[in-house]
Amino acid sequence: MNTKLNDDIIKSENSLPPAQMFAAEALQPLLEALPNGLILFNAQYRLVYLNTTAAMLLARQPEEVLNAPLREVLSDILGRVHEAGPLITALNTITNSPAGSAITEEVEVTLKGNEGENDSFLRLSFFPVEAQGPQPPGYGLLLQDVTRNYIADKLKNEFVAVVSHELRTPLSAMQGFSELLLTQEASPERRKLWLEMINRESVRLSSLIEDLLSLSRIESGRIDLRPERVELESVIRQCIEILRVGSSKHSFKIEIEENLPSVKADRDKLIQVLNNIVGNAIKYSSKGGQIVVRAGYSQDDPEHVLVSVTDQGVGITKAEVPRVFEKFYRVRGINNKEVKGTGLGLTITRNLVELQGGRIWVESEQGKGSTFFFTIPLHNFRLRDITAFKQILLKTLLVPDKDTAEAELYLDYLQRTLPSGQLDEVLRDSLYSIGEMWHRGEIGVGDEHLATNVIRDFLSRVRTSSTMPNGLKVVIGGVAGEEHVVGLTMVANAFGRAGWSVSNLGANVPLAAFLTTIEQVKPDALILSITLSQRLVEINRLVQEVRNAFPDLVIGVGGHLVNELPDLAERLKVDFHSSTPDDAVRLARQVIRAKKPSLT
Repeated sequence: MNTKLNDDIIKSENSLPPAQMFAAEALQPLLEALPNGLILFNAQYRLVYLNTTAAMLLARQPEEVLNAPLREVLSDILGRVHEAGPLITALNTITNSPAGSAITEEVEVTLKGNEGENDSFLRLSFFPVEAQGPQPPGYGLLLQDVTRNYIADKLKNEFVAVVSHELRTPLSAMQGFSELLLTQEASPERRKLWLEMINRESVRLSSLIEDLLSLSRIESGRIDLRPERVELESVIRQCIEILRVGSSKHSFKIEIEENLPSVKADRDKLIQVLNNIVGNAIKYSSKGGQIVVRAGYSQDDPEHVLVSVTDQGVGITKAEVPRVFEKFYRVRGINNKEVKGTGLGLTITRNLVELQGGRIWVESEQGKGSTFFFTIPLHNFRLRDITAFKQILLKTLLVPDKDTAEAELYLDYLQRTLPSGQLDEVLRDSLYSIGEMWHRGEIGVGDEHLATNVIRDFLSRVRTSSTMPNGLKVVIGGVAGEEHVVGLTMVANAFGRAGWSVSNLGANVPLAAFLTTIEQVKPDALILSITLSQRLVEINRLVQEVRNAFPDLVIGVGGHLVNELPDLAERLKVDFHSSTPDDAVRLARQVIRAKKPSLT
């Protein structure tokens, strides 16, 4: 890598604060937003700049290492590295080279984890930085946390080892018994036994391949879910009747709570979940015993049914309980060495449960058996004709130039005409249909979330009693991001519900428009939307100019970028940042109250 920066970016002799070093206004926000750590050194290998990510990886504050020599900057890494030799060699090569040498070095090191933590892996890439003009060149250092790469490699190796072993075992058995059939004379009884062995191993091989394909479909997002109204009791009894045939040592008990309603699930996937859990209960209680399957209302979540499967098997140690749903993980123990499997069943089960809106967990004690729990959403929707609502919803919310007025009128009509409590059911049923359309590719990515947000916001407003004006004013807008108009509308509605006078400028608002509106409206607060697609330099300039022109104005920001870089709000010197519309309202009022104690 050979990067050219102009002479007002790198100062070779005298170290300066970063703000003075980087005259190009657009450069610093870009460097700060890098996911990797970046450090710049002058010709004497003394630090002149490091970004936020680098400071975090070094566990040092910028002022602590400013103007520090290269080895001192990396002292913490050198102290934690398992094998320091390669890194020391690279440092010697760099520091002993003449200034301006086009030498690059790349080293990967393993860092010792703190007590109770795993080791981490870091890649250090040294590269020359040429300067234009009379200034001497410097050096750059890129720090990349590659721990995820190592974990992925480890999982890949585990996958290859497990799958190759599990594939080889049934294939070897099938090959061996088929050769016996082809080369040896045997009685009909023995030949039948060999054929049964081949059939059993082929079923096992088919099951393994199906598990691998299922996991691949889940992880790639290509799994096809078809939720419908399912009578849970009939599915449970169907699974038990099939599984009890191959398990003469076990007795089965089914306990279903009276008047339990239907659930909303993909029937085939729900059967797969039950087969996996009950099948595990059978496998890990090889000496037999009772297996109890229960289903009833969830005490913690009235919108879900709770299903549990209890066995009297070998149980799971406390240390292993958190890992049972990990990919390729199999419970270890002297009592289950003969249990065959890839360690994929529970991983697939967890994904299938979560994809259908439920959750899964296990409680166990070694030697006393295990109980697996999972929840599945209730199907509370009554059959009704909602074609008109769906048409209006799709027409107004899922096309360009969205206008929600017609949908809101229809929702208001439903609110007034439907029996109490039924509006939620109509909306959720409709959103479910929209979700189906999204999976079929009939609407675009993000549209289903847009519809959901608008409807949730409307429901919140129709359920909130009207609030008297509180005399406070707010201006809301964003400098870019047309796709976030709905988000801005939700923020505006939240302030409106709280009694504020709202001026929503929308997205792609020029700086001049903000200044003009603030001058005319004289608001108490300005709320800006920031996303990854927006221009941070313009945001920074906007905040600074508003601050200069209206020093008493409260400024807040919100958006994806603020959530991912919590220190961004501090760097922008705004009064607060928020992640939800209601938080923005609360924080804005809180800051204004601090500035104006007379505010009630």
